[in-house]
Amino acid sequence: MRKVTVKKIREWLKSLDENKWRKTYNVDAKRVAHFVNFGEGVDLSGSLQKKSKDANYNREIKLAEKYIKHIKEMEKNRKNVKMNESSLREFIKNKIRDLI
Repeated sequence: MRKVTVKKIREWLKSLDENKWRKTYNVDAKRVAHFVNFGEGVDLSGSLQKKSKDANYNREIKLAEKYIKHIKEMEKNRKNVKMNESSLREFIKNKIRDLI
């Protein structure tokens, strides 16, 4: 899987219903992008950690899992569209051959 950018994560976060009227912060998108790119077990860098020592990042981890599911679903849909497009092209080619 390619590296995910913070910009794409932020756009996706804004499209979610729970964030429709809520301000989305860039640092939240950075944390989610970090978990998507490197996995849940990796520690965050100092600039991405919350100030409290006992902070947990359950929300960001769940959003990262949700984003990965979203990406896989998008790829699956894209493959289906390509398959439909290629089968349609074959059908049209065969019809043209029959007419000629």
